[in-house]
Parts: sequence; structure tokens; C-alpha cells
Amino acid sequence: MTKPFRIPHSAFRIHPSPFILHPFLLLLFFHKMAFSNLILARGDTFLYFYPYWQAASDALRHGRIPLWNPNLFMGAPLLANSQVGFFYPLNWPVWLLFSVPVAVKVSILLHLFIAGCGAYLAGRRALALQRGGALVTAVLFTLSGYLTAQVEHINQLQGLAWLPWYLVILASFRADGPPRFRAIARGAVRFAALFALQLLAGHTQTAFISGVAVGIWLLAQWAGKLEIRDWRLGVRQSLIPNLQSLIFGIGLALLVTAVQLLPTLELTQLSSRQGGLPVNEVLSFSLNPLLLGRALLPSVGQSLYSEYVAYFPLTALLLALIGAWQWRQQRVALPAIALIVIGLLLALGAFNPMNWLLARLPGFNLFRVPARWLALYALGISLLAGLGWDAVNGKRSSIHHSPFTIHHSLFMIPIALIAWALLARFFTGLIPTGAEAPYEAPNWQTILLWAGELGVIGLWLWQRLGIRDWRLEIRDWAANRQSLISNLLFLGAGTAVLFIASRPLPYNNLTTPEAYFDLRPPITRLLANGQENGQWSIANSQLPTASNQQPATNYQPPAANGRFLSLSDIFFDPGDQGEIDAIYADQLDEVARYDYTVAIKQKEIVAPNLPLAYGLSSVDGFDGGILPLRAYSELATLLLPEGVTTTDGRLRENLAAVPDPRWLDLFNARYLITDKTGDQWRDGVFFDLQHPITLTVGQSVAVGYTPNFAATGLYLLADAAPQVKVTTAEGDWLRTAVLVSKGEPALYRVGWGEAILPQQITITAKTEAVRVAALSLVNANEDTFIALTPGNYRLIHSGDVKIYENLDVLPRAFLLSQWQWQPDGAASVAAMAVEDFDPRVTAVLQGTGANHSSAGAAGTAQIVSYEPERVVVRTESAADALLLLTDANYPGWETAVDGEPVPHYTADVLFRGVFVPAGTHEVTFTFAPASFAIGRIVSLFGLVLLAGLLFMLRSKNQ
Repeated sequence: MTKPFRIPHSAFRIHPSPFILHPFLLLLFFHKMAFSNLILARGDTFLYFYPYWQAASDALRHGRIPLWNPNLFMGAPLLANSQVGFFYPLNWPVWLLFSVPVAVKVSILLHLFIAGCGAYLAGRRALALQRGGALVTAVLFTLSGYLTAQVEHINQLQGLAWLPWYLVILASFRADGPPRFRAIARGAVRFAALFALQLLAGHTQTAFISGVAVGIWLLAQWAGKLEIRDWRLGVRQSLIPNLQSLIFGIGLALLVTAVQLLPTLELTQLSSRQGGLPVNEVLSFSLNPLLLGRALLPSVGQSLYSEYVAYFPLTALLLALIGAWQWRQQRVALPAIALIVIGLLLALGAFNPMNWLLARLPGFNLFRVPARWLALYALGISLLAGLGWDAVNGKRSSIHHSPFTIHHSLFMIPIALIAWALLARFFTGLIPTGAEAPYEAPNWQTILLWAGELGVIGLWLWQRLGIRDWRLEIRDWAANRQSLISNLLFLGAGTAVLFIASRPLPYNNLTTPEAYFDLRPPITRLLANGQENGQWSIANSQLPTASNQQPATNYQPPAANGRFLSLSDIFFDPGDQGEIDAIYADQLDEVARYDYTVAIKQKEIVAPNLPLAYGLSSVDGFDGGILPLRAYSELATLLLPEGVTTTDGRLRENLAAVPDPRWLDLFNARYLITDKTGDQWRDGVFFDLQHPITLTVGQSVAVGYTPNFAATGLYLLADAAPQVKVTTAEGDWLRTAVLVSKGEPALYRVGWGEAILPQQITITAKTEAVRVAALSLVNANEDTFIALTPGNYRLIHSGDVKIYENLDVLPRAFLLSQWQWQPDGAASVAAMAVEDFDPRVTAVLQGTGANHSSAGAAGTAQIVSYEPERVVVRTESAADALLLLTDANYPGWETAVDGEPVPHYTADVLFRGVFVPAGTHEVTFTFAPASFAIGRIVSLFGLVLLAGLLFMLRSKNQ
């Protein structure tokens, strides 16, 4: 009798090569990023990483190591800020080959591919998955919510891409076998390479999370062998060698990365966050339990704060639950289960009492955003889903009970999560969600998506359960055909859900590259002023620079142009919005046009940290890591309202009005940027309300700049009638303002009949205190007007925003003949906060010494050369004086007078002061930090040691 033809079971198992399917799915999901010229233009990508990458890439192209950043925070270390990732080896090729926005896109795609390869190998080696299960793990880890939501934090994504590779190394000891020393050395080299890559990528928290993940994996792996007869042998062969390799690898990585770590550690000691964060800040951005449904389940068209996104398809969650069920016989599931449980508990942050204790421990107290522990959850679910896939396809099932009963119990868990997502709305009064992620009920499309996926799961389970014994190889043709179809349907549904849920994520919200490359009028105005004074761009090589201009006779280096301070928010509408909509209506969707509009508004106000991209100098900056310096935060309290402090810069968010001009003058703040949203039109006259002044009885203020405008009167917005003195070529006019109309504030007028040309205008509070909100000159004959600015400010640009020039600004470097000493920064701030303190006359030095006061002129100082790491100042004085350079003081700055080294001191809390003798001298400031010099030597030693170990291992293998 002829045997019936049978198709082997393996023919119905889907095992495409991960090197084909994974990149294909990656490019499918990221097709807009991969195959268009559109760019990311949101949040930290646009405002933080683009500027820093621009500065770093330009420095690399010019063969310079960017040690110092003169553009932000009135000077700060650049290389020591690890988030720049200057020494991360995979940054250099993209910096050299691409523009910054394209470099970010290429790096995102590259690291997602690296993450997928690592997850695949981790599944194969750590959990002994088949190719199909390992591919499920790779796709889920790479394309599920958590990893793809981090694309706006490129250094975080770079670090996370290497996370699954640790598990590959941990599993290598089973394959390496004896001799033991070689296995430990090989493991140490691999650990060192991974840890070094994560450290150099610049997101230290990711490296810390990875270290905790490795510890959890090792402990859970060891715990899984406690009930096994030869567990002691397992500890000797696996746990101890892994720990030894890990310890040696960490030490080797610290040596290799010392060139980055030592400057960063030095900066940490001087950071505003030195000594760890307060507990409430450590636990900020905790995952609210009410958001668990939205965070862990897919949705349609509903976005969530990216740090909270960690969704998986319901199909993947079911596979992970099936994989977790294998723990009794497949102990490899235990470490993955531990990652999930601990990751979720830590991500809850303030909502988990345990975290209030952990937040005080070293390591944990250095970082905020507990939700980032969802990285462990994402990796654990991906691994267990691969294990579950192998189980249901007959490769490694250990289920000895009824499949029907077990599957029904597992089926209830995703349903319970869905129910919680729907019912959480009733608990928002008890546990309110934060402003960054307010509770939002699932929309009907999301509910329909869940229902559809549950239907696919039910069909798949019914089909699988319809087979008599799905643990064994199936020989029935019809059953095999049903298995193939159901598997394709199951995987297709999960992939489709991933794709649909990913549409609102940042990587699908791209906009035109002009969002970054086009210059807005305020930037061009500031750059033009810089060109007039000889300022060049040190960051953006595409901009005009002094090197391609013929120096003017009055040429001065960039410090002469001064800094700016932006006080504006982005609540205004661009004046060219209609033109933008007309140009891009057929090219960009509504979301992309919105992102473009937001981006150009950020450029209008030159928001932090955009000045770094354009070579402009700002008083402000922003950083969520180890910047700004503690001294900067202390000094900034003089600008901010009483009781307000800042640990991350962004002064504009705390400034409702122009600060005390004393500090703007001292900080070399030559320009102020404001918008027009608070200004008013009254009786057909425009009033600029950005410079309100309050005058006590008898106090006066003059308009620093009076334009050439023939006026018949002066209109004022004030709470009382002031006296106005107008000086003209023919003489003075003295009038008391009369009330025109009441309001908030009231409108007053001073008229003098015929049109005259004012040369000077002075406002005086004659009989009572007066708050003058704004004033404008009016020519009633011609129905024209022009807004004035009290104090010594001149309006130099008026568009979507206004730019004022501070006419009283102090130069970046100047001489003083008076100084006093204070023991520390807090005492210095207190001394400067005294009402009659004048920074033009007196400096406050930190340390001990004799106070000095002299009535004579201090002399003159002129900056003759200004580069990021070197500043040269020429001084001339009749007597000994103090040279004050209003750039941040920091360890590594060395000072020489006429080539002879001299000490310098911290002056006015943040700046550099050096004593110069009478006469003409040249003072040179050079930044040569010992931390970098030592780190470079240590890193070279580490690389030599690493190369020696690699050579030894290779020679023994031959």
C-alpha cells in the first residue's frame, strides 16, 4: 500500500530571515523618515539635539574638540555635557556625511536596526528561541511603543539599542565553555564594549537602567536554579563567571571612556543638581496607574506623553502570557518575568511606596522620570512573546493542563487591562493625572481596534484548540493548512495593530526641512548686527562668517556684539502664516504644517538652545541633565522674581517683565526679544507694554532713545497723571498729563499743539507714585504714531517679535577699581542684591582678601581675540585694576598677563576676574581642563589594554 503524501510540519512554520523581514518592517513603519526629505522638528530634537549636534559636527569637521560653549548660559562646558555624545563612535560618520536633521534620521534608523539584531540574538541565545520566536522578539522590541516613542531623545535611543546585547553576552558562557579565564576575558571585553558605547552615547540613565537589568537577569537566572539538583554547578559555571566578567568589563569601560567621564564628573560636582535630586524631582513624571491602559495598550489616533508609551498589540501580550506560563519547566522565562514586574513597579514612581525609599539611594537619586523603567517591561514582554510563539507552535510547550482552561485564563488578562482603561475615568478625582498626560478616554476607533484584535485572538485560539494535540507534530494536512492560515492571520493582525498605533508617534510627525534651515528675521537681524561688529558664526558653517568677509576698519571680535535674552513665549501667530499655508497646503498635512509653524515661532524668539546652532550668544539656555552650573542658577535669582529659582535654565518661562537693568547690563545682554501679545491699541494708537516702570514721588525716568519723529503730543498708559518734560531744539516743554479715558491702565495725554521734534522726554512722578505702562508719540495732523521705550532701550526690529537694543549694556570685558570679597556664591548674591549695589563700579570676588575702593577711573579693556577656548583682552589703566570678563568661570581656565601665568578669581558669582597692573597689558584666558588631559591619557591606556586582550583572545583561538 502506498504511503500517503505528507507535508512536514516545518513547511507551515513561518521562519523568514530576520535580516530580511526586520529591516523591511522597519522601513515600512519609518517610510516617511527613510524615503522623504521631511525632518523631525519637535521638542528636544529641535531645541536641544539639533543645536548641540550642529556645534559638535562643525567642530569635528574643523578638527577641533569642542571643550567650551560660549553661546549658552553665559558660558558652559560643551564636551563635559555627556548628552552631546561627542566621542560616541557612531555619531562621527553621520556628522561628517549628513546635515544635522538627516544625521538624526539616519542614526534613529541605524540604532533601531541594532536594537532589533540584539533582541533577535538575545532571544536565540538567552532563551534558546527558534528563529520564528526570536524574530517575534526582535520585531516587537524594535517597533512596539516604548522604543519608537523615544526617537525625539536620540541619545536615549542610542543607549537603549544596546540593552538586549547584554543578554547575548550573559548567555555566551554556556557556549564558550572552558577554559574559564578565556571565557571571562571574552565576556569582560564584550561588557566593556557595550557599557562604553552606552556611556559615550550620553544618556547615563539608560546605562544605569541597563546595569540594573543585568543584575535582575543574573539574580533571576540564579533563583531559577535553586530547585535544580546541580544549581551549585550552575552558579559556578554561569553566575560567578558572569559577575567576574561584568566587574572587569565595567572597569575596562571606565578606562576607555575616561576622556568623557572625567570631564563629566567634574561638571557634575559644579552642577545645579550636584549631590542628587530632591525626592519629589526624582519621582517626577511617574506613570500614573490610571494611565496604564493607555500606556500599555495600542490606540488609534490618540497620543500620549512619549515617556509613558509602552504599548504592545493584544496578540503580543497574549503570547507573552503564554510564554510566562512556561516558567515551571522553562526556567529561562523567569528573568524576563522579573524584568516586566520590576520595570512596571519602578515606572510607577511616586505611586509605588517602595520608590520613595529608592529615590534616596545613590544612583536612583540622580535621575528623574521613573517611567523610563518601562524599558525593562518592553524588553521582557518582547522576550516572553517570542517564547510564547515557540510554545504554541509546538517547539517548547510545557503545559500539562487543559489547553482550553489555560488559554481562557490567559485570555482574561488583556480583557482586564481593557476594562481598566475604560473604567479609569471614574477614579480621576482620587488620583489626578499630570498636566503632561491628562486622562483621555479611549475613542471609538480604539475600542473597535481592541474588539477586532480580540476577535482575531479568539479565532486563533479556537483554531489552535481544535487540533487534538498541538504540542506534538501535526500530520493532518487540513490541520497544517489551518495552522498556517491562523498563524498568518495572527501575525498580520499584530503587525497591523502596531502600524496603526504608531501613526501618532513622533517619527510619523515630520515636517519640511525648512523648519530648521530657513532663517527667520530676528535671527538674520542679530546675525547682521554681529556682522556689522565683526561677529562670526562659530557653529553653523552655512552662515556667513568673518573668514569670508573683508574686515572693516572698526572690526571687533564677536564678544563686542553682546548677548541677548528672550522673554517671549510662542502664543503669537506668525505674520506670514497665510503664505505658509498657501505654499505647503499641497505638500504637508495639517499636523506637519502645525509643527512647521511651531518651529518657526521657536526661531522667531530664538528659543534655547537654538543660539548654539546659529553662533549667537544667549544669557539663557536649557538642559535637563547636569547643566546649568550651580553658580549660574545662583546668579539667575537676581533676574527672577523673589522666591523663584531654576535648575534647568529657561529664564523666559519665569520672567513676566524686563528684569532689573543692572543685571542685564552686567550680563552683557545687549538685546531683548519680546512678542506683541501683551501690547495694546488704545484710541487708534499702538502701545508697547514690555517696559513698564514704577516711579516713586520725585523720581524720574528718561526715554533713552527718541526717534526722529515730529509729534503733536505724547500719549501714556498709566495709573496716575505724571509730569512730562519734553526737550526740543527751541527749549523745554513741561506739562502734566491729562486723563483721556479710564481703563486698565488709564490713557493720559500731553499735547503741545503744533508738531515739534522731541530730542529728550523725561517722565516724573510729581505728587504721587506712578506706574507708567507705555507711552507713544502721536502726530494728530498726519494720524501717525510711534511707540517709545522708557529707559535706555531702542527698538531695532518689529515683526512677529520685537528686538530692543540695550543702550547701557556693559562690554563683555571691562575694568573696575572697586571690589569686595565674599566667602561663597550665596553671600555674593546677597551682597549684589543690595539696592544700591552698582555692578558698573564694584565687583564681588569669592574668597578672602582686602576690600578695595578707588574713586579714579579704572581704565579701558578691549577684546582683541575671542574663540571658544581662548580669549585675549588688551587693558590700559593708570593704576592697578580688576579685569572682569563676564564669561563663566570654570576649572580649567588658565590666565596669563603678558604671557606670565597669574591667578584669576570667581567674580560676581559666575564670572572671571583677574588683577592687572597699571599700564598696557595683554591678558589671555585659555581653557585647558586637566580632567580632559588626564582622561585622554587614561582612555588611551584603556584602548591599549582592550586591544591587548583582543589580540590575546584571537591568538588563543588560532
